[in-house]
Amino acid sequence: MKALVPLKQFLSDHFPMMTVDKCHLLIVNGTQKDGYLEYTARLLIIDYRADPVEVIMVIREWLKSNNLHLDETGKDIQISFSSEIIDSETFDLEIDFPQRDKVISNCNGYHICPDLVWNELQGGFFPKGG
Repeated sequence: MKALVPLKQFLSDHFPMMTVDKCHLLIVNGTQKDGYLEYTARLLIIDYRADPVEVIMVIREWLKSNNLHLDETGKDIQISFSSEIIDSETFDLEIDFPQRDKVISNCNGYHICPDLVWNELQGGFFPKGG
C-alpha cells in the first residue's frame, strides 16, 4: 500500500489542473489470505477540468514504471473507472485497480515482502515497486 503514496503527488505534478486536495487515494475491498493482502486501490479525483482518459493512461504508465502493473499471473492489471460528468469540461473520477502485497508475519511483527522483478538495466532481480 505504501508504494502507492507517491502517486498522488505525481498526478498533481503531471496535471496542473489537479490539486492534491482534490485527489484522494483510498484502499477498499481488502482481504488477507494465504500470506497476501489483496485490495483495490481507488483514486477519487474531484472537479477535474481536463481529459479524464489521459489521467487513466498516465496512471497506467506510472504503475508500469513502478512495477505495480502486473497481477499474480504476470498479466496487466485491469483499471476500472466511473465518472460523474458535471459539464462538458468538469468530471469527478473514480479510478480503481487491484494490488497485492506479500506479508511475512512472525513473533516479532510483520513486514511487506515485495515480489521480485527482473531489471534489465541493473542486471538482476529487485523488489517490485522499489
